[in-house]
Amino acid sequence: MARLLHTSDTHLGYRQYHLDERRQDFANAFAEVVSAAIQQDVDAVVHAGDLFHTSRPGITPLQTVLTELQRLQEANIPFFLIVGNHERTHDRNWVELLQEIGLATRLDAAGTRVANTTIYGLDHVPPGQRDRLEYQFEAAETDSAILVGHGLFKPFGHGDWSTQRILAKSPVDFDLMLVGDDHGAGYRLVSSGNPDSSHDSTDSDSTTESEPAVSASSSSKRIPLSYAGSTERTKADQRDPRTYSIVTVPSNGNVDPEEHIDRRVIESAREFVYADIPLRRGEGIETVEQTIRGEVETLDDAVLKVTLMAAEDESPIPESPTENDATDDSAKQAVHERVPVGPIENLGAELGALVTRVSDRRDLLEDEREYQAVEFADVDAAVEERREDIIVTETADLFLEMAMNTEQTADSNIADEAQETVTEILERESPDSLHVDSDDAPDASGTDGTVDDAREPTSVAAGGGDDVDNEELLENALEEIND
Repeated sequence: MARLLHTSDTHLGYRQYHLDERRQDFANAFAEVVSAAIQQDVDAVVHAGDLFHTSRPGITPLQTVLTELQRLQEANIPFFLIVGNHERTHDRNWVELLQEIGLATRLDAAGTRVANTTIYGLDHVPPGQRDRLEYQFEAAETDSAILVGHGLFKPFGHGDWSTQRILAKSPVDFDLMLVGDDHGAGYRLVSSGNPDSSHDSTDSDSTTESEPAVSASSSSKRIPLSYAGSTERTKADQRDPRTYSIVTVPSNGNVDPEEHIDRRVIESAREFVYADIPLRRGEGIETVEQTIRGEVETLDDAVLKVTLMAAEDESPIPESPTENDATDDSAKQAVHERVPVGPIENLGAELGALVTRVSDRRDLLEDEREYQAVEFADVDAAVEERREDIIVTETADLFLEMAMNTEQTADSNIADEAQETVTEILERESPDSLHVDSDDAPDASGTDGTVDDAREPTSVAAGGGDDVDNEELLENALEEIND
């Protein structure tokens, strides 16, 4: 039998909201996990990726990791980890260095034995490269085997990586998957059956946390796929408590998630206070302030997250008013007026909040400035048509998707979200990843031998220069996205 502490997504070094206090929060949560491992006297700590927030962490998070891993080493508890998407680089990374100095073991296809269990690792792999994976894990010499992975795995609803395909292609018969990347904790029971079946694309292939573990058929079994959750909130909408798991693996490998996966709450995680405020048309900042004061007495350095919503009991509004009711007052009030963010943030500071974040999810009135009427064709369709005519790299394609889908992010968060995402990509990708290989670039000359100006660029984000560093790439990308 093996007892493991499963954690992931510690994101050390993340200076959320540009605050040193939040960076320290992530360090405190990781320290609590290490203390729990020592107190519980586990056989090993298994970290399922994203130990650091970036692939180039600063001195402060590095010192945190060295200090905490030395504590584990003094307690004779090994630290196993894999590479998450935030740590991927084209060259060496800190995961490898931690192994070289003897403070950690990087899990891989060879497997690492703990008690009567062999633990394997599957680093994060970009979606475009997964179809080429062979999953050639070496045979286990133990009665049970565990796979540790990092990604958004099916059959979770947001999954994009086929767990069934992994299990079916693997020569090792796994009994459990401990995974990271999804910052919420939970598990599904996954069948090791036919990877080409449609079951893996939906939750129909899984049982939920309230259903028993039963065999799918006589030729396949179901194993738990378990997320530990992140140790701190990287986004304000992560409302569930932050957790890690104590996992017991029986000698026979039959893991019952209800019995053998013990979810533990991280007590040191900073409190987030949520104020969801429904507003009727005509209500504004006074109603917001009154509601917050009525619900919150003191915040004591908590993060205050205010969400403005349309009241559910409002009468429905016609999508396209007729000529008869176009001048009706109700038609003029079809959407809500903006609520200023500044007074809400000031109130949060008055009540003792560390920081206040505001999201407005109502349909808002446009401002009253007059513009000359302009008609557009289907812009999205035009962009997609143009994308089919040019070659872009996988990384540059991510930038295009960000620029085209800004409506998924609240207006007040777009700049921070853009800078964070672009910085992460540029920290783990080389400048060459933004340039199309000359062998793959389209022929820029027309059939008559003249140059076709419409098909000349092969450098997507950097403006066409050959010698471009990451700083220039970041500035150019941010300028485009913010525009």
